[in-house]
Amino acid sequence: LDWIRVTFRECVSDDVQLAGFYLALVTIACWMSAQVPQLVLNYRAKSARGLSPYFLLQWLAGDSFNLIGCVLTGDQAPTQTYTAVYFVLSDLALLCQYTYYERDGARARASASDDEGSVSGPMSPVGGFVLAGAAALALTTMTTNSAGEASNGMLREAMNVTDCDYNANPAWMQSFGRGVGYLATCFYLGGRLAQIAKNRRRRSVEGLSLTMFALAITANVAYGTSVLCASHSRADVIRSLPWLLGSFGTVSLDATILAQ
Repeated sequence: LDWIRVTFRECVSDDVQLAGFYLALVTIACWMSAQVPQLVLNYRAKSARGLSPYFLLQWLAGDSFNLIGCVLTGDQAPTQTYTAVYFVLSDLALLCQYTYYERDGARARASASDDEGSVSGPMSPVGGFVLAGAAALALTTMTTNSAGEASNGMLREAMNVTDCDYNANPAWMQSFGRGVGYLATCFYLGGRLAQIAKNRRRRSVEGLSLTMFALAITANVAYGTSVLCASHSRADVIRSLPWLLGSFGTVSLDATILAQ
């Protein structure tokens, strides 16, 4: 459909792909609001002790590598890349909250030891470093794409390929980007396991927003299904495998947190 191609720079040629496109919009809507309930809950309680710092740090790392992987592969939908930038910013907001509230909480309970300790020291520089790197990478990519748009159009015409088939990134960069995508999946899964372990040690999920995890499940199921709908062949599925594992793989772990 021309309006989707012009507005979203995505190609839809049949009803299955159209369904996948609308599922992708559902994914974006869920992720845009997923972390808001947790931010509100932390603010009202003036505490973020329900969250595992290792969950937050690995979530940030996963989203950062997801963004880098999207840029390097060059075949991800633009909406996915833009949403990945928002993920990083949302993760940093949660990390800032955790750092702020747990720093104050640590002062109030100086004589007590927390089960995982305060991470306010290393967290801020790690978050700042990741944000700076992700922002610089995104800015460089957008600048390069803008500058090379005309020449890419001429190259597409010379190669007789469509916008949907063309990928300006070299093969080694696309392969490396998929490797980064697998690394992001490892962080996504590891972060959930850290949160599950903390819940089990505390025998409580107090301080966690169940709405956040419910929205995460909805978003991941919708995203994984949208990728499958957009795939033309088995090769397309294999190319998208890092992101499929990251989405479907975390669903069971988020469901475990809900069950806890």
